[in-house]
Amino acid sequence: MKKTFLIFALACLAALGGQAFAELCTIDAVPAATLLLPYFEVGLTPTDRDPVTATRSVDTFFSINNASGAPAVAHVVLWGDWSLPSIDFDIFLTGYDVETVSLSDVFNNGNLPITAHATNDPDDDISPHGANPAGPGGGPNPYWDSSPDNPSNYLFPGCDTNLPLGTNPVLTDSFADRVRCGHTGRGLACNFESCIGQLQDETGFGGTDYIARGYITIDHVTDCNLLFPNQAGYFGTGITSEVDLLWGDWFIVQDGRAIGDSLVAIEASGAGVFSPGDYTFYGRYVDGLATDQREPLASTWATRYFQPNALFDGGTDLLVWRDSKCQVSVSSYGNGCRPAAGTPPWFPLVTTQVVAFDTQEDAFQVCTDLPTPPTGGGISPPPPTLPGEPIVCFPVETGRYAAGEGDFALPYEFGWLYLNLNFTLGDTSSSPTPCSTDGIFGEIAQSWIVTELDSEGDATGALSVGFAATQLTSACSAANPIITGEIGSPGGS
Repeated sequence: MKKTFLIFALACLAALGGQAFAELCTIDAVPAATLLLPYFEVGLTPTDRDPVTATRSVDTFFSINNASGAPAVAHVVLWGDWSLPSIDFDIFLTGYDVETVSLSDVFNNGNLPITAHATNDPDDDISPHGANPAGPGGGPNPYWDSSPDNPSNYLFPGCDTNLPLGTNPVLTDSFADRVRCGHTGRGLACNFESCIGQLQDETGFGGTDYIARGYITIDHVTDCNLLFPNQAGYFGTGITSEVDLLWGDWFIVQDGRAIGDSLVAIEASGAGVFSPGDYTFYGRYVDGLATDQREPLASTWATRYFQPNALFDGGTDLLVWRDSKCQVSVSSYGNGCRPAAGTPPWFPLVTTQVVAFDTQEDAFQVCTDLPTPPTGGGISPPPPTLPGEPIVCFPVETGRYAAGEGDFALPYEFGWLYLNLNFTLGDTSSSPTPCSTDGIFGEIAQSWIVTELDSEGDATGALSVGFAATQLTSACSAANPIITGEIGSPGGS
């Protein structure tokens, strides 16, 4: 009886790989065709080629899970904070499989997950596919693996050569340099060329603390491949799958404490719901044609904040991922690692509106253009008010921002934030590296926000709490709500 129930339960789990729970344009924790790790940090340890030490010991872990009993391939891409990729690799998943990755192991040791399908793993030693509870003695379950004898679980020919195989470290010195140097803003070869991101540290831009930063996308694909999502041929050719069956989680671990959340689950429309002109997650890479068929993320947000106080004396950080909506035809931005030497045509990313509320519904607008007040009183006519200087709080495509510090100034000790991160990608034709997608999707822009509350404490009393902010509107909608009324400026009363 118990065995019969177990078989029935596994059959029900197999059905989760479909779209039974799909609700497009609502980002929820369900199996999906694409997963997003919106922000990561990795502290670098010295090597013979790169003898640097990060200012903090920090690692990011993530897991990829297969919600289906059928085998699958997950395509993993690491991106810098300018949304240019550094490396990609594939992970073969047997049915109901899980693979956990330490990014420190990738960055500091050159190790990648070693997985294999049946062709390269005939003895089931590399990627075991589990036991069949109904089989004799609970023997191997071939239906959870690729198999030449099981047409429903076909082989993946691209995985014969495109999966990381052998023994770790898999990354050669040159590829290790790509991830270490590229994600610290020093260029893919530590030479300030072929840059994928900003030089930055905890205080802002211009220097480096040797903390690698970026984000990760994970796509369900039909076969192993070595294409990046921003390359022609990745979408619309049968490489990417529209079956929602991947799920996972992530954690940033530092000083014995961690924050984490589910990986952002981005569902696909197997029925072709999205049409050309619709906003999709990879829309900029398919020229707005919606051939990726992935739902977009949210565009306006609400979240709580605490400036350093007795309970959370470390204050509040926002981990913010944004879509520049820009696709460029070059692989890098030249000598763009130093902001003065050339940056992406969209840099810095602006916002539509960020409003801080206290608990008495007092509201002040932050992260916006503030006009310079007139000077030289006592003369007639008075001097004109000068144009405002933009205050840019979230300038790159992924980053950590401390609420209340620098340009992200807040007038209250605690309260909540309304964040409208929409913007219009303007004319970049005069840039040395223009966007081919100028004006795409109008004023709507997708984003993702994770809120982190920190208590520094001592070694035993430190506390971190992390959670996704509340989504108010989806980028599927043309709505661009603006809060109106008596809204002041930082420091007002």
